[in-house]
Amino acid sequence: MKYLCISADLQHPVAEELRRQGQEVLVRAEASEAGAELVHGRVDVLIVEAEGLAEDARWLDALRARARPEEPLVLGLTRSATDEGLAPLLAAGVDEFLVAPFSPVELRARRHLLERRSAKRRQHQTSEASARGEMERLSSIIQTQGDVTLAGLDLAGVMSLLCERARVLCGADGAAVALLEDGSAQYTVATGCLLPHMGFRLPVEGSLTGASLLRGEVMRTDDTEDDVRVNVRATRQVGARSMVCVPLWREAQPVGALNLVSRRPNAFDDRDVRTLELMAGLLGAAMGNAAEAEARHALMEERAAALAALQESQALFAAFMNHSPVVAYMKDEQGRRIWVNEPYRRFFGLSESASLDRLDDMNLMPPESADHVRREDRAVLESGLARASEGMIPAPDGAERHWLTYRFIVKEHSGRRLLGGVSLDVTDRKAMQAQLVVSDRLAAVGTLAAGVAHEINNPLAFVLSNLSFLSVELQSVARELPPGRTSEMEEVLREAMDGAHRVRQIVRDLRTFSRGDDEIATAVNIQAVLESAITMARGELKMRAQIIRDYRDVPPVEGNEGRFGQVFLNLLINAAHAIPEGKPEHNEVRVTLRPQGERVIIEVQDTGVGMAPDVRARIFDPFFTTKPVGVGTGLGLSICHGIVTGFGGDISVESEPGRGSTFRVSLPVSQRARELVPPMTRLHLVG
Repeated sequence: MKYLCISADLQHPVAEELRRQGQEVLVRAEASEAGAELVHGRVDVLIVEAEGLAEDARWLDALRARARPEEPLVLGLTRSATDEGLAPLLAAGVDEFLVAPFSPVELRARRHLLERRSAKRRQHQTSEASARGEMERLSSIIQTQGDVTLAGLDLAGVMSLLCERARVLCGADGAAVALLEDGSAQYTVATGCLLPHMGFRLPVEGSLTGASLLRGEVMRTDDTEDDVRVNVRATRQVGARSMVCVPLWREAQPVGALNLVSRRPNAFDDRDVRTLELMAGLLGAAMGNAAEAEARHALMEERAAALAALQESQALFAAFMNHSPVVAYMKDEQGRRIWVNEPYRRFFGLSESASLDRLDDMNLMPPESADHVRREDRAVLESGLARASEGMIPAPDGAERHWLTYRFIVKEHSGRRLLGGVSLDVTDRKAMQAQLVVSDRLAAVGTLAAGVAHEINNPLAFVLSNLSFLSVELQSVARELPPGRTSEMEEVLREAMDGAHRVRQIVRDLRTFSRGDDEIATAVNIQAVLESAITMARGELKMRAQIIRDYRDVPPVEGNEGRFGQVFLNLLINAAHAIPEGKPEHNEVRVTLRPQGERVIIEVQDTGVGMAPDVRARIFDPFFTTKPVGVGTGLGLSICHGIVTGFGGDISVESEPGRGSTFRVSLPVSQRARELVPPMTRLHLVG
């Protein structure tokens, strides 16, 4: 570093010690002499004395100003560490100070501090200069974007403009646009040193430009002579030592490349690559605009033919609407009918000659139905939004008919708004829904039957076992008792055995009744099942928690895809209901999938309210629920338990109040997958 000491003592001890430490030091007696030194050469540190600043420190500010923009640091010297001795230095804002006597150790420490501070300042100035360069480059790119807009659909002009701007901004010797034609990349537009090579063809295979096109990636080489990807013969022909190739995209396909070349190696850096990518993006957009303009021209030609077919289209529309099963109509904002289709006329018994403009809702239906129709019409007209609703509008003969009506706004060319509506007769569907309710109840009974049968089988097994044991023991004891002494007990045991076997047969019948064809086990991709369940449960989860996926690769499991989907959908919805709505960013539902020997483990963990031990002990019981009356049936987890265990798996839960719950499902690997060894990669996803 270079020091400038301002002191009347030309042999100042601080200056001498700095020289001994290998530093370049100048000593000047007057501020004017110091100013001349600052003008003619760079000075890193000014050394000033407190005595020279006591009366007037403005000369130091003047010296600093003369040295800008590289203002030197200031080292102040004082003879006393008192407030009076330090005051001039503090008022002048020196960067460091020394108190006499000036020891070499302290001076060396201050020198190191000043060197570090100077280095940080230079680094900051370099960063600022780099930022100014980036801003200038960005400004030029923005200007280029405006110029491209002004160029309009002149694609050749846009190519030439972008080539030249890219060459200037990146300091390249040449730039070109190479378009893909007949298996090779041809220089369609060129500038700079590549201008003489207009029309030059590069093979796609074995060239950097071709690699950029084939891979759809940015390619850069710092020295073409040492890069195996480069067609050296071609680069020597155009005189390129450094090269950057950026693919041009149109309709998600690379159609060409924007190239920069330099005669010097290591000529381009990452900023140049980003600049060229921006230019390529502008050029790709211009190419897309040109293609769209061509398409619009073709569309105009097609439009003439479409106008000629308009009448035929209108006739086709009328035929379609008149043969449609829906009742369709259009009204004005006052409720007057403008148009109705044939099914509408048939339902209300309107003749072809009947005038529509005098028809009113009150003329066609009872007052209650008319009021309902008017309310729904006003809701759509006031909001401007389409709406679907159900209502009962009886037929002219009094038969009740239920309709699903979709209302929407239609605007004429004049701006007048009309209300359009299509109504579908859903009377039969509602009857089927009533039947489905009964079917659902039967399905619930079947599920209950399966659960009851499973629960009865367990105690029934040891009842039969104990009865058999008692029968054998009774026969052994009978040999030691008088004849006929045990005959009554044997009769009782036989009756008990018959009764137990009859119960077993009833249980088997129940299980047969409750089991459907969908229980057939196949190999199931459990990760796909989990993703389907997450998709279906997303509506419940998104306002409550984040979904965290923690997947490892696992083999297929033995079971049924639909039944497993029912299990995991139920677990995910239960996890969502355990978390209050709001603040989803603070809660999560984690789904873990991992192998464990010949089984696959699936865990659904939530950060919800958790469960008390008495609740946790009963959650798999049929009809047990903690939800309010009318919200839950208490069969969900019971059914899940039956499905999982039915396919050879097991399900368990871990939970504490306030710490969430973890449901763990273990399923057996399918027989075929057991012969394979799956890779143990882990996947973490949030969404």
